[in-house]
Amino acid sequence: MNIKKSILPFVKAGRLAILLACVAGCNKGHLEAAPPDGGEGHSGQGPVWLEQGWTRAESSEFYLKNQGSQLIPFEWFIHLEQAGSEKLFRSPENMDSLGFIRQPTSRENPHELPIGFVLDDSPDAADIDPSLSSFEPGYVKSDFPKAERWLGLTCASCHTANITFNKTTLRIDGGPAMVDHESFLVRLSDAMRETCDDTAKFERFRTGISGPEGLFDTTRLKAELQSYTIHLEKLVKRNRAEHPYGFARLDAFGAIVNEITVAALRIPENHQVSDAPVSFPYLWYARALDYVQWNRSADNAIARNVGEVLGVYGKLKLDGAPATGQFRSTARIQNLDRLEQLIDSLKAPQWPESVFGAIDAGKAERGAKLYSQNCKGCHPLRDEQGNYPMTPPNLAGKQFIKTRSLRPQEIGTDPKMVENFLFRKSIPGVLKPYLPPDEQAKDKVSAGLLLKAAVAGVIKRFKDETGLDNQQMLAMAGGHVPDPSAPPNIPTGYICRPLHGIWATAPFLHNGSVPNLYQMLLPQEQRMKSFFVGSREFDPRNVGFLTSSSTERSFKFETEAADGAPVAGNSNKGHSGPSFTQTKGEDGNFRDFTDAERWDLVEYLKTLR
Repeated sequence: MNIKKSILPFVKAGRLAILLACVAGCNKGHLEAAPPDGGEGHSGQGPVWLEQGWTRAESSEFYLKNQGSQLIPFEWFIHLEQAGSEKLFRSPENMDSLGFIRQPTSRENPHELPIGFVLDDSPDAADIDPSLSSFEPGYVKSDFPKAERWLGLTCASCHTANITFNKTTLRIDGGPAMVDHESFLVRLSDAMRETCDDTAKFERFRTGISGPEGLFDTTRLKAELQSYTIHLEKLVKRNRAEHPYGFARLDAFGAIVNEITVAALRIPENHQVSDAPVSFPYLWYARALDYVQWNRSADNAIARNVGEVLGVYGKLKLDGAPATGQFRSTARIQNLDRLEQLIDSLKAPQWPESVFGAIDAGKAERGAKLYSQNCKGCHPLRDEQGNYPMTPPNLAGKQFIKTRSLRPQEIGTDPKMVENFLFRKSIPGVLKPYLPPDEQAKDKVSAGLLLKAAVAGVIKRFKDETGLDNQQMLAMAGGHVPDPSAPPNIPTGYICRPLHGIWATAPFLHNGSVPNLYQMLLPQEQRMKSFFVGSREFDPRNVGFLTSSSTERSFKFETEAADGAPVAGNSNKGHSGPSFTQTKGEDGNFRDFTDAERWDLVEYLKTLR
């Protein structure tokens, strides 16, 4: 695979400096301003897009493409008020406070919904059998909302970023969003509960939906709202951990597994707290990697995305048999494939020197040497031909960028996410026949196997219903095909991938526990144990976001509780010591980076694209 050349291979003396001078001269051409109404920006103007290989139309398609997520009836969301206020829940001010990015009103977005919030009015949205829904036992099926239109979320809500600096807003497509998704759900369920319980609030809600003439049955609407509020409250409770995630993090795996093994299988005993939040990974070049996810657990593109939809409010039927609707879901697999095609052309953003200042060529060149000596064994670089280290051709003749993983014992980082994936066991219920033969006799099996079985069933049903052939399905899988002779991929560690565009992806480590690149290069005992997260204002020196308390959005991330005990899932330790925060000295022994060397590395990391 030949991915477009960049400055990465040029680490020899003099060559990096020449290329950096070229970048400085042409970098303004990589900035593209949106029209005046193009979205949120400190100056009141729209954001500035960095050149990432997408047209504005392709960015918009990524923001608005429906995946099959169905969180709440659409008209409910449009007219729902905030708890404790008569202001609409969807007001830009409320959504801004949660970190979601404004979009302007348009024909495709008449209600000014944030990026990643979409209408699902697909033809079968109104034909949902209540038994299809992933609800725990006790839900009153007859009170399932009879809605033809649903509000759902897409991957863009968590994988689109705005970065601000000196009243300029940069749009980073595919970058990790500074959103607090957990608080969004808590506020939404609180707003629905108050609407149920407050007569005046419910009346405004009913009038907004049905008009003053009362086109809908008030009693019916109240029953639906009450029942669905209980469902949403259960969802929040099911996935809520002792310590809030805050901005830019989510335990997506924990939520997905709970939705499948607890809600869809209707086995409450399978519940486990979702207490391993991770940062939202960046998407550029993801389709070219051999594996993705923080624990390097997924390769098949369409399977990964179907699992994501099922965890983000897609609906799934697991009971019965295929002939009676088993594995029917709301996942829009062809739309997911289109999103994957878009991601395939997405490039890493280049450091915008006209906004943040020029890269120091001398520092970057010295940093390049340090990177080659200490970092590229885990985080590879392109060679002189523009190629990354690649896997051998698979059975379909495809090659991928080769990644590796390091176990928590090797890298020293927080083990919670890896451990939850590896050791979580669940009762298989009706999924037992779809497990490998040697697993079917067990009372409990790996939750990851159940996730795999559910997703495989959804995809097979889609294939059978659409009549797509194996080659078409292989294309949807991104060319990934299992090799029966290869050893199984067991996700025992955290992925090491190329660091192109890393400057735009703070906070760092898999769990977002380190605020900037400079802190990453400090010995673990010297790193900040707490900092505020939520600001989009960039710190171009340390390369991360401002860490002081912000009146706009602010959450205090802490590695330790008030009593000094470590917060599970929040450790900022690891990635420290030899070849992480140390290099070999003249005597051949490892020593800590000097401060000058840290700044040289930070400067070099800005160049990766």
